[in-house]
Amino acid sequence: MGVVESVGADVRTLRPGQRVAVFPAPGTWSDFVVVPADRAVPVPAGVSDETAAPMLVNPLTLCMLYRAIEKALRGQTGPVLQTAVGSSIGRLVSAAAVRHDLQLINLVRSTSGAEKVRTLYPSQPVIATCDDDWQGQVRRHAGERGVHVVLDCVGGAMTQDLAELLADGGTLISYGHLSSGTTPFEALPLMVRELTVRGVSILHWMSRTPRERAEDVAFAQDLAQSTPDLLDVADSYDLADFKPAIEHARRPAKSGTVLLTTPQTADSGNEAA
Repeated sequence: MGVVESVGADVRTLRPGQRVAVFPAPGTWSDFVVVPADRAVPVPAGVSDETAAPMLVNPLTLCMLYRAIEKALRGQTGPVLQTAVGSSIGRLVSAAAVRHDLQLINLVRSTSGAEKVRTLYPSQPVIATCDDDWQGQVRRHAGERGVHVVLDCVGGAMTQDLAELLADGGTLISYGHLSSGTTPFEALPLMVRELTVRGVSILHWMSRTPRERAEDVAFAQDLAQSTPDLLDVADSYDLADFKPAIEHARRPAKSGTVLLTTPQTADSGNEAA
């Protein structure tokens, strides 16, 4: 999120001093950046700077993930197994599942984390992977149909365990790699059971149609206004303190988005986050 300093001669939709969220745009970890006008989205009135900072990246990621889930389900309602439900994206997926009546089973690292998620989404099963029988718990909640889709941002050694929980013909959607180490796959089970593994990255969001992108941006703006608690912030760091900010962002138990901020400028008197 930033404040418009100046606009090109042909730009009619933006003005200096206006708050905007920008995506995609390289170089945003800086005091100033030049971006195409069509990638600068006005921040709705009443939305805080802290909420505006993740206003595009997180909701647009949700839109891409939900399309991938719908495609993988092929008209079914689930069940879908989600890892890292306590993450910023994980909470967005859980909230979307409630609205769209999607059968979701959530995984979280710790028992305490599971209790927090149950409080937020009491209708969704939550399982702590620290439990020895966590896979058995997933199978009991999934029932005879099994898990049709796994939504994973953890990766690493756990991926093989997740693939084993898929029903034949199921899909594992990977959109992150929070763990360390490589992500192993056994080729034979993938072939024999006709499993699908696909990746989803927000870096490909610009390949969506103009209409889809406009709908996604409108959704993001509405989400920031109506439910800002879904775009919560873990902490803010000065741009010069980017190293501890990155360390914080990598913490396993982190909840919310870590922000980098720049100090107020003498010219604009505004702070960009």
